[in-house]
Amino acid sequence: MSAIRNDPMRGTPRLSGRDLVELEHALKDALRVHVPFESYSLFFPESLPEGVGGPVPSYRASARELLLPLVLHNELLGWFVARGVRLSAPKSAPLYLAALARAELEKFALYKRSITDPLTGLYNRDHFLGVLEREIELVDGALMAGGAGEIGGAGGFSGGLGVISLDLDRFMWINERYGYTVGDAIAAEAGRTMLRICPRHAVAARLIHDRFAVILPDARPRACFQLAELIRSGISRLVHKDAVTGDAISVTASLGHVCYPQGMNGQQLLRDTPERARILLRKANKAVSTAKHHGRNRVFGFADILPKGGKVLEVLPMGRLTVSLGRDVEARVGQRFLLLPPGPPRSVLAEVTEEERLSGSSPVTHKGEAVLIEVQEDMAFAEVLHPADPSVPIATGDRLVLVAEEGAGYDRQQAGDDVPHKDDVTGLFAHRDFMARWPGLRRGPERFALGLFKVLSGADGYARGYENAMRSRMGTLAELVEARAPQGSVGGEFGLGSVVWFLPGLERGEAETLLREVVADAERRGLELAAGAGVYPYMSFTRADMLENARKALDHALLLPHPRAAAFDSVSLNISADRLYMQGDLFGAVEEFKLSLLADEANVLARNSLGICYAQLGRHEQARGQFEEALRHAPDDLMALYNLGWISQRMGDAQRAKTSFERCLELDPAHVYSMLRLGALAEQAGDPDRAEQWYLKAAGLPGGEPLTMRHLARLAVDRGDKERARECLHLALNANHNDHFAMFLLAKLYLDSGEDPQIAEVLARQCSALAPERDDYWDLLVRALEIQGKEDEARSAEARKMAG
Repeated sequence: MSAIRNDPMRGTPRLSGRDLVELEHALKDALRVHVPFESYSLFFPESLPEGVGGPVPSYRASARELLLPLVLHNELLGWFVARGVRLSAPKSAPLYLAALARAELEKFALYKRSITDPLTGLYNRDHFLGVLEREIELVDGALMAGGAGEIGGAGGFSGGLGVISLDLDRFMWINERYGYTVGDAIAAEAGRTMLRICPRHAVAARLIHDRFAVILPDARPRACFQLAELIRSGISRLVHKDAVTGDAISVTASLGHVCYPQGMNGQQLLRDTPERARILLRKANKAVSTAKHHGRNRVFGFADILPKGGKVLEVLPMGRLTVSLGRDVEARVGQRFLLLPPGPPRSVLAEVTEEERLSGSSPVTHKGEAVLIEVQEDMAFAEVLHPADPSVPIATGDRLVLVAEEGAGYDRQQAGDDVPHKDDVTGLFAHRDFMARWPGLRRGPERFALGLFKVLSGADGYARGYENAMRSRMGTLAELVEARAPQGSVGGEFGLGSVVWFLPGLERGEAETLLREVVADAERRGLELAAGAGVYPYMSFTRADMLENARKALDHALLLPHPRAAAFDSVSLNISADRLYMQGDLFGAVEEFKLSLLADEANVLARNSLGICYAQLGRHEQARGQFEEALRHAPDDLMALYNLGWISQRMGDAQRAKTSFERCLELDPAHVYSMLRLGALAEQAGDPDRAEQWYLKAAGLPGGEPLTMRHLARLAVDRGDKERARECLHLALNANHNDHFAMFLLAKLYLDSGEDPQIAEVLARQCSALAPERDDYWDLLVRALEIQGKEDEARSAEARKMAG
């Protein structure tokens, strides 16, 4: 009995046929150490009969074939067939080799146990984070390669991923009421539901207790929302019956999702990969918390938290509020929000007659408007600009809805205060008073600057007396600006630690000089600052645009080394456009990049970025024009050269592409992506030997091997070298388990060689799910199903293909 209790294999997860396919390469390597063979293949139990008395290994000397049963826990999982084998001991060697194969399967099972959550069968937290880190690096690689994600038209990666986080609602109450055993059973049911709903290419894991997460490769926000909604709906239908009380326990879940890289800001993208993985998961968890705050059993996207996910946490004296929005959701000082009552609109039902009823919903009336005055990591302080109806008090739980600057409803006369006054400590107008004066101030002078100054050094955010300390620093800052400001300047509080100054008569150069001098003066006073200014006139921007331009200039300044001071310019527009691009707003990014180029036509970075945007929108001719113009200004710009080659290749101009990639290698002999492109061009030109030379050269460089394997596999398939092709494809999938083109080639190998079509079906389903727009993937799936006699499933797959 003790031997059974101490059996390390006891409780290991069952290996599936899919597991064998994924581990096939490792199994082949382990056996080849002991017996050389020319080729090999896997078969599943349906493909070969078992021997009398159970599956037994055998050696067919005439065909030089070795058949090894793959048995684990007395279960036949499949057969490993090695061809071109010579055995000196044909009777005893097969038994010995079968025992080696079983030992390898036990290692695989132990590995699977190490990455599997035993309660749910999902992956565990460590494996989830490891996969997430690898996926992030794959996205980074795709973005570095010009955002194309394709090499020679056989790519499989669009440069994005989604993370979905899930938390069961009131799970602690279930544990306390019914016991932790019942809680575990419910968590297990939720995990099985996720396994059933999630596509094969998704990575679903149980992180801890009732917290689950999913990685969805190649996903956009809409795809994340759709999968999250399917999971939410599936879990909401679960009902667990408690054996002790007989109670039927219903289960719901709150879910959040975020996409990479859209959900990350510029500074977060500079962190190392493990840190970015955890930041991304934390953002998804933040969306889950927001979903719970808004009523549970719902899905919330991280990108939706700032516009419509904020709530009032506490109502403070003097018209102040604490709210649930912080820097972690991109909240900024000066943003304005409408205050709305909690919950959805109230339903109204009116009976006109006994047979006629009218229904509708009561309009949502806002309670007032608030502005953020101090933003901390995960919360902020806001000031009520005005209440809409003094008889309806603002209360904890009220919702916040972001409004555009031009949509803000604040009006000084409406607020009932016609006399603006300055703060005794800072000597500045309060935020509401300055904003009330701002329209009148900007109408006066022919030229002016609007400066924003932010204190970067101060007391700890949660220390006693923090507000007083920051207001003292704001007073010092006000003195420094006032000492250098022109006559007629007006200053106001823009938030706790931020001030805004209207500076009449200044041109752009004068404004930038003033900002730098104030930052230097502050440093001598022990105060660290960042400063940005919008200057009118500038291009076609209106006077009212200067506040937003000042904000963008401050964002620009925060990315600069000391002195952190910037007047709004082409670079500020670049930074703003990059933010829009990362958020997935391609059209908004295009407009900002175009404005950046109007400000500075020699801005090569903006031209490259604009070209990439055009390419992603399918405007290839416009994209090529931008890359060519960038090279006119900077002939040796590596990014522009590579992008020009890439877009030329997409447009069928092989010679132009080849010239561009060769020039890239002159500038950087280790540019792996140019080598891959040149290899693809050589393939297209019918020169596989030259293509192989480029791929092998790329494989020999750091980080190059994983990128080249599927291309070498494609060459091996064309040459009929199935063994080499299989080996390369397995290496490609080890490097990127979502490489759908590698899956397609591997599935095609299994079918074309007459091996078991079950493996081909599994792989074809997965690559079709990853790239549903590829007709050849669906054709392969249909073929694999028809070979197995699954006519109904084949017709369904054909219909999916026709549906697009």
